[in-house]
Amino acid sequence: MNLQGDFEGLTLASILQLLCNDQKTGVLTVTSGEEESRVFFEQGTIIYASSSLKESRLGFLIRNDGVISAEQLERCLSLAREEGVHLGKIMVEKGYISQDILKKYNTKQVEAILYNLLFWKKGKFEYKDTRLDLKGMIVTQLNPMRLILEASRRIDELSVLKQSIPSDRQVFKMSGKVQSNEEIKLNANEWRILSLIDGTRTVRQIITESGYDEFAVYKIFYSVVSSGLIEQEEEIQFDDEEIPNGYSAILTVFNDIFQSIKKNIVDELGDRSYSLFEESKSKLIGDTRDLFKDYHPDVHKNTNLQTINAALKNLDHIENQKEFLISGFAEYCSQVLKRTGEILGVQPLIKILDDIEKVLEYVKKYQTGSKEKNKIVNDMRNVIDAVRSKFNTGGKKEKPKKGIFSFFS
Repeated sequence: MNLQGDFEGLTLASILQLLCNDQKTGVLTVTSGEEESRVFFEQGTIIYASSSLKESRLGFLIRNDGVISAEQLERCLSLAREEGVHLGKIMVEKGYISQDILKKYNTKQVEAILYNLLFWKKGKFEYKDTRLDLKGMIVTQLNPMRLILEASRRIDELSVLKQSIPSDRQVFKMSGKVQSNEEIKLNANEWRILSLIDGTRTVRQIITESGYDEFAVYKIFYSVVSSGLIEQEEEIQFDDEEIPNGYSAILTVFNDIFQSIKKNIVDELGDRSYSLFEESKSKLIGDTRDLFKDYHPDVHKNTNLQTINAALKNLDHIENQKEFLISGFAEYCSQVLKRTGEILGVQPLIKILDDIEKVLEYVKKYQTGSKEKNKIVNDMRNVIDAVRSKFNTGGKKEKPKKGIFSFFS
């Protein structure tokens, strides 16, 4: 019997059920994008599974649980490649794990692969009847129906969990609401996930780096979000389909840049920092000055978005308004940075430029690729280079600090 085609949603569960009911012996190959998994059946029972995903590999699972060290795993992997034998056999022969532990993790690997498969939304499948060569394989005995029922339960629960975390591209950070570790009561798995939440990793990256399956990570996220331990960093979407004209992501990035400037000047300038942004705006010319006439970083983002939208409508003679907006913001930042350097001197300016670099690194590394993102990064890098050159921030003698009173002269 050969069976092949496309699947979507729970169709794959139906295929597994069919192979189980017909007591098939053979191999089911499932692909989705670049991922591929193979499920081995013997008389309707799943006895083995393999996957291209690192998270589902035996060595990764055992190492992630701390059963063996990274050095021991690397040594076993090298021997397994040289001798052409199963990794598990090498680990047992070396005395790193027992046969019982190997069987336990082999079953865990197969279950992880199958649960992951049943989460795939669409892909291709192909089943072929074939006689299996089980020599050297560590087989398990899994009932597909039990796995399908458990996977269905997880899918239903995951849909509820994702109402709080709708995108795996979201980034979370510690909320700072808990004052000491003694007040936090978490299990080892929760601590593992919490240790990876740093304000830069996306949910998807944490799933990958933790080695835990998607369902387990979402459950932990739901728990720590509900307890107030973590909070979401604003996600930057450069495709921005839900926002007319797609200006929201651009404003979000430059808002972060302006805030990184403001936090470094507010201690010395206090409320007068507001005037610094206004004075810098007055240095702009032509259409750029009109664009930012009613804009100010202290105003709420949504209000600024409405202000920018209204200004751009009045500048309808500009062909590429997104590029114009980015160039305008870069020029505005340039004027703010120059004025900051004139007032406060080089050392505060160096700290500000370093903080802006961190914002740009975050945007470049973690946010969705696009022409707008690249222009923001490139334009702001040019601004930073120009400011560094103007104020000689490469470690040479600093120009005398004029002091805050020059701001009002």
